[in-house]
Amino acid sequence: MEWLPSIVAVGVTIVVVFLVRFLESRIWASDPKEQQFRKQVYTALSLFLGMLIVIFLLPEGSNQDLAFGVIGLVVTGALAISSQSIIANGMAGILLRSLKKFKPGDFIEVSGSLGRVTELGLFHTEIQTDDRGLTTIPNALMVDQPVKVARASGTVVSATASLGYDVARQELTPLLLEAAHRAGLTEPFVRILDLGDYAVTYRVAGFLDETQKLLSSRSKLRGAILDCLHEASIEIMSPMYVATRNTDRLTSIPATGEAVDHHPVADVEREHQVFDKAELAGRIETKKRELSTAQTELADLANQLGTAGVENPSIRGKISARKQKMEHLVGEISELEELLRKAE
Repeated sequence: MEWLPSIVAVGVTIVVVFLVRFLESRIWASDPKEQQFRKQVYTALSLFLGMLIVIFLLPEGSNQDLAFGVIGLVVTGALAISSQSIIANGMAGILLRSLKKFKPGDFIEVSGSLGRVTELGLFHTEIQTDDRGLTTIPNALMVDQPVKVARASGTVVSATASLGYDVARQELTPLLLEAAHRAGLTEPFVRILDLGDYAVTYRVAGFLDETQKLLSSRSKLRGAILDCLHEASIEIMSPMYVATRNTDRLTSIPATGEAVDHHPVADVEREHQVFDKAELAGRIETKKRELSTAQTELADLANQLGTAGVENPSIRGKISARKQKMEHLVGEISELEELLRKAE
């Protein structure tokens, strides 16, 4: 019977682990926090605490001190090699969550990989790239390397062009600004980046309000630069081409059609198709934030009703409206999560 408490503790630990997983999949489905991340953290904590309880309940004479010593050595060794282990990614995942620099649906660039975040896990971050593929990045790398985040409030889109010294910058600047306007950018500006041996490198940039159109806007800006320069009879050619081309042709500007259809709607639809999983993850995150706000408002209204001490039809109506909104949001989140599972 000396081992009975330890056996009971093991059984309770197993039950708690399964209960945590059940609550995560059933009851916490509408919680605004990331389900997968929470499940991993809570399961690990449950196992660790259960192990400590089992050791505390060991009968006398069963080398309890030795067990604690072994745990201490394991923890110390794990921390010592954490820079190259799963624990390093776990620590980095917790750090990224606490910083909250980006969320699902945001554009990020790290170690040359550009894409939209689809999942924030305990050990890795998943992004969807412009070829619709999914790239898994270890969280330890996300901490060690600089991460460039396109802010949800808007970002700057830019492009560079190298033009010869025979074209005055006073002539080029208005054309590049016009190209930025055609690409749908606001507050455009032009800068000179380099004075090379054969050409001047210009950078034109502007503000983009909708970051989900980042890739298509970059393409539109480059196309608009070509159009504006060609319409002004200014060619973009490398020095090598200028030196070896046929002198019978004075310029190499392609003829433009009478009408050009840029199909902006189609470009946006293609971008939604490319980042379908990231788009769903971003919408789920937005709905969960709305649900969290509604839950907070409902709690405040309940407190107001309790402190009033009398029946208040106005507060009752607001409470009913918040509950309906929450039910609607839970349904939308469930539908979006089902679509997200199918997209995987």
